[in-house]
Amino acid sequence: MDKNLAAFIESPVMQIIGTSGLSLKPEIGRGAGAWCDDLKIVHVVVSAWQWPQTIANLRDNAQVAVTFARPTDYVSYQIKGMATVREAVAAEIERSSRYMVAIVSTLMRLGLMPEMITPWLTKREAMLVSIEPSSIFVQTPGPTAGTRIWNSAQ
Repeated sequence: MDKNLAAFIESPVMQIIGTSGLSLKPEIGRGAGAWCDDLKIVHVVVSAWQWPQTIANLRDNAQVAVTFARPTDYVSYQIKGMATVREAVAAEIERSSRYMVAIVSTLMRLGLMPEMITPWLTKREAMLVSIEPSSIFVQTPGPTAGTRIWNSAQ
């Protein structure tokens, strides 16, 4: 992963988390703030209260796909990998709070009302999902959507 992608992930982008449990039934949840550690690990704050099946799935089957999409132009990337889950600590919850302010502001500038946005943004029962990427894909709509731009074998 490079610094530009890390900056993108840390910006006010939508964060959609795809998981499946042992039965492989798909489930989605939403992240409430993300950042990168040394360009190697991606951390995403997720509410276990709001997305309990996502957290349960990650504990049963650590495979995850997270899509980061910028709402202003739909530039999107998907990161696939293996995840671990633990309770978020105060500094991580504060970082999540700053993200929530930034994404609400971004979406309001695009015409969405706060009442439409805030129901899926909460830090209640905040968990930290830490992902070791195995593959990264461009998912921006268009001719390059689905193109792998990085994998752990490189």
